[in-house]
Amino acid sequence: MSEPSRVPVWPAIRRLLRLSGRQQAWLVLALALALIQAGTSVAGSLALGRVIDSVLAGEQQLFLRHLFITAALMGASVPLDYGRSRALGLFSERTMAALRARVAEQATLLPMAYLESRHTGDLLSVVNADLGRVQALLGGGIVTVVYQTALALTALVALIAISWPLALVSTVMVPLMFLVMSRVSAPVAARSKEMQEELGRTMGLAQDGLGGLMVTRVFGLAGLMDARFREANGRVVHQGLGLVRLRALTDAAGSVFGVLLFLITFGFGGWLAISGSLTFGRLTAFINMLNYVANPLGSLPPAIAGLGEAAGAAQRLFALLDASPERAGGARLEPLPGEPVVALRDVAFAYEAEPVLSGVTLSARAGETIALVGSSGSGKSTILKMLLGLYPAAAGSISLLGHDLERWSLEAARGQMAYMGQEPYLFPVSLRENIALGRPDGASAAEVEQAARLADIHDEIMAFPQGYDTPAGERGARLSGGQRQRIALARAILRDAPLLLLDEPTAALDAESEAQVQAALERFMPGRTTLVVAHRLATIRDADQIAVLDGGRIVEAGTHGELMARGGRYRALYEGQVAEEAESQTAIQAPIATGPAGEEHHV
Repeated sequence: MSEPSRVPVWPAIRRLLRLSGRQQAWLVLALALALIQAGTSVAGSLALGRVIDSVLAGEQQLFLRHLFITAALMGASVPLDYGRSRALGLFSERTMAALRARVAEQATLLPMAYLESRHTGDLLSVVNADLGRVQALLGGGIVTVVYQTALALTALVALIAISWPLALVSTVMVPLMFLVMSRVSAPVAARSKEMQEELGRTMGLAQDGLGGLMVTRVFGLAGLMDARFREANGRVVHQGLGLVRLRALTDAAGSVFGVLLFLITFGFGGWLAISGSLTFGRLTAFINMLNYVANPLGSLPPAIAGLGEAAGAAQRLFALLDASPERAGGARLEPLPGEPVVALRDVAFAYEAEPVLSGVTLSARAGETIALVGSSGSGKSTILKMLLGLYPAAAGSISLLGHDLERWSLEAARGQMAYMGQEPYLFPVSLRENIALGRPDGASAAEVEQAARLADIHDEIMAFPQGYDTPAGERGARLSGGQRQRIALARAILRDAPLLLLDEPTAALDAESEAQVQAALERFMPGRTTLVVAHRLATIRDADQIAVLDGGRIVEAGTHGELMARGGRYRALYEGQVAEEAESQTAIQAPIATGPAGEEHHV
């Protein structure tokens, strides 16, 4: 097993405290109460020793006085403990609420490139497991370390005051103990971080298995997926067992040193008491307070190791918070008369080091429909994502309504566009709410219904028992593919943006659903500037311009008639698709005959 790299603990804690903002006041209060409680615990032990000595001396007045003081000091621990827990709870819960809000906000601002480079299971591990460990730290880890340290130091001073020879003999092993315990517990933080990373990958595999359950079953992939999950889960177990071993070593070392301390104290302290150098009450107080030194020596290293685990989790959390968000700034601009609604000039783009687009020049004026066609991977969908500001151009420029896209705020720019993709995402809320999301600033019930009518989905919605209040289910699972797409179209219609972006919106639909969606689109598109990535070329014959992409470049552009007459790449694609559809139709319409053995065969 490789030696894990150490995770810096205190820098992580300092940053978490900075993130807590004004809530630090509650932590300060909790720490102050913890320090007072440490002092009263030591003072109570000293008072108890005097109670015992007064009993042995037969001094009734001293006995009653010291008994009252002991009771008062011990009773004070109740409100102190309550106040400490209350202040710590306020600090922890409010800080965690702020952290969760920061994580949620950051997740909505992260660039698509960052999100696509990380598995969602890994991100969920940060949100769930790592935040849980950070909460354990904020919910008591810091205060526990401070309290135990203060208790040990205060008790040590009191031990020296009672009998410095006995204190010297009893604590001579303390430096060695702490050195050994620190060395044993040091790797815990790094090992915890490694385990969390493995857990993130394992959660990703589990999410893949659940998300692709139908594919897994249909293609008989259960064994393969199980094997992959078992392998990943085995790595988590391996890391977890290593962590358990380190914790066990820490606990065992603390127990050994604790026993040695008390054996030494009982031996030498008993001899001092017999020789008259120490009263029995003071020896009792000494032994009682030695617990305040020995117990922290046993509990501090695990507590510090817990801080290390939380620091490892915090590092992963900080990595998410520190990721560069989408660009901010820009403004809401007014359209420039006479300028194209959208224009790309010599645009280039690459996913990391892989070129996708090169030298793309394209423009669309008001009311025009521009179709993007080409083989898979030619860069068609990437152009739409760049217009939406999801990917920045590596070279060239993109303009929207006459202004460079970089001058627009992303929110304002996206407000000028409505988007429909192959797989529309519906939220697990009502159909009304899903459509109304097209206008986040508010839409009336009549406007939602009008958008649904234009998308040809109103009648089907009203056929549901709950009508527009029907829950869509997770990702729209309660609807058919065509219904989901028309709900998404109603959302786009309600947005009423000047630019419509369509990314193969009918590619995943059956012929009947495709016809319904296509008919609704044809009612909505006239007079609206549209960029459409076409799946079936027959649906874009009437486009004002068709741009053919190949290898990230526009190799042809023109109307359907012009491109067919040119006899280039577009004509080859179109005729190939027509031939495929004709062959498929012939196969469907072929009669089925039954052979002598009862077997069916096409003729």
